[in-house]
Amino acid sequence: MTNKSQMLKGILEGCVLKILNDEPCYSGELVIKLKEKGFDTVSEGTLFPMLLRLENKGLFDVERVSNPLGPSRKYYRLNDTGKAELTKFIKEWEEFRSLIDSVLEGKQ
Repeated sequence: MTNKSQMLKGILEGCVLKILNDEPCYSGELVIKLKEKGFDTVSEGTLFPMLLRLENKGLFDVERVSNPLGPSRKYYRLNDTGKAELTKFIKEWEEFRSLIDSVLEGKQ
């Protein structure tokens, strides 16, 4: 009936923005944080294209940090443009959730 991955696509971006609003992370940390929240199908391969797209939109400040265990890590920090996008997502999500709840609960 529903394809969970299709539903997830539109929501994941807002969740990533919220996590990065709380603290800067590199992609591996984002995957861990999302899995802790129940997004068990998310992988770094899923996140890389999204992070690149959001970075190209100017939503992050990016810092490369050396890693003694391997290559440097790219940390993403939400900037003011990203915070505005997060605020927009939250507003749209609340409106969407209200519509869905109305249908599921049989409200008018």
